[in-house]
Amino acid sequence: MTAAWEEAPLTIDLLQVNGVTERALGLRIDARNRKAARRADNGRLEFGTFPAVSIPGDRHTPVPLRGVSPSPPAVPASRRMIPPGRSIPLGSVQVLRPAAQPAAPTAWSDAIRLDVIRFRFTPARGEFYGPPAAARTTPPAVQAGTHDFLRGNAGWLGSPRDARRAPLRVVTPDDTIDERQGSSLGVVDDTCDARIEVVLSLAGRPPLAAHATVFVAPPDFAPDRRPFLSVADELGDRAGDAVKRNAELKPVEREAWVEDLFERIFETAALFNVDRYRLEWGAMLPPALLTPPPGIPGDRLRDDRRAMGARDQLRNRELEPVKRADAERPLPLSERARERHRDLSDIDALTVFVRDHAGRLRRLIRGPFELEAVEDRSEAQTMRMPPFMRNSNYNPLTLSAWQYALLMEWVGEVEASAIPAVGDAAPAARPLPTFAARRREATLARLGRRPRA
Repeated sequence: MTAAWEEAPLTIDLLQVNGVTERALGLRIDARNRKAARRADNGRLEFGTFPAVSIPGDRHTPVPLRGVSPSPPAVPASRRMIPPGRSIPLGSVQVLRPAAQPAAPTAWSDAIRLDVIRFRFTPARGEFYGPPAAARTTPPAVQAGTHDFLRGNAGWLGSPRDARRAPLRVVTPDDTIDERQGSSLGVVDDTCDARIEVVLSLAGRPPLAAHATVFVAPPDFAPDRRPFLSVADELGDRAGDAVKRNAELKPVEREAWVEDLFERIFETAALFNVDRYRLEWGAMLPPALLTPPPGIPGDRLRDDRRAMGARDQLRNRELEPVKRADAERPLPLSERARERHRDLSDIDALTVFVRDHAGRLRRLIRGPFELEAVEDRSEAQTMRMPPFMRNSNYNPLTLSAWQYALLMEWVGEVEASAIPAVGDAAPAARPLPTFAARRREATLARLGRRPRA
């Protein structure tokens, strides 16, 4: 009966107790890339592992995932975008060889199990492929001789920017294809979605099965940065228990989450050319959102009525004016964004900012799926955070609903915290949060110093 099952790490010893070996374990990987098929509204442009790749549990060498076009009769041989005998690498999967757990306790043996059977998915290199015509552009869209083997007459070369039928067009960002003169160059990348199924066959019992899905984004874009909004954050909104999850967080856990969020916001902002994005997407604000001239004296950003300009009501007038771009600071607004978000990525600095500027974060941060009248699905945005970024429906990007609720709950408590009046006794030093104390101890240990009592 299922009630008798218990979750346990899958180890060689556990398999042996049940009379089987690693051979009883099997993986099946089905990896697909549907970008061109989706944008051109043409199913035959899908490519991937046709058929799915099967790996026995006792094979410990990496197994490549080769993307090919569907075979006949699904797609006639003459209409296969990827010619027979060629493939686009989509990464690899490897079943890791387990090792014996150390008999003597170590500093890590309680947290790390070497004897557990694991597998590793390694994504592709982040490269592009296309027809020969794509290698003859200036600059070349793909590398000639190695990456220009797709069939132009069987791919999506020449497809208009948005070939999808209404009403689906609205969800297709029109800046996600390599194009010239408004039509596609027929280029595809090596990203993919991969469904990985694991099956364990036991004698005399129904097989045990599980699956996971891997989403591969361009892997070489920013390997040392995290997005402030992940797929997991989006899925968290759809899990149905977000309110319960938020309520169960202890104050120290919530504070750690807030600091992590603002660290990731800084990592995202550090990648941005905010100056360029502002000129392309910043709205020319209506009078209701502007201060009277001259706005911020000494501020030298172009177009003072544009979002983030000297007359934008949301600008922080306590800060030094932004100077004009020059050889030393060619991107002054991007530099200011990095400075401010670096400061606010420290939880203590963020707490002081929230206490000293009650209500400011609520005005600055855009609510989930919030649109302002000035935007109204237009090309422009205000400086509401996060500015100038889009979601998959081409509307302004926002935090997910559960993230926004959790952040504003923390903001409300910080704003409501008591501030001693003049003449009151100085407040006791706030103890370090647990996560901060652990980080401090680890740093001191690396430096060979002992923490003070």
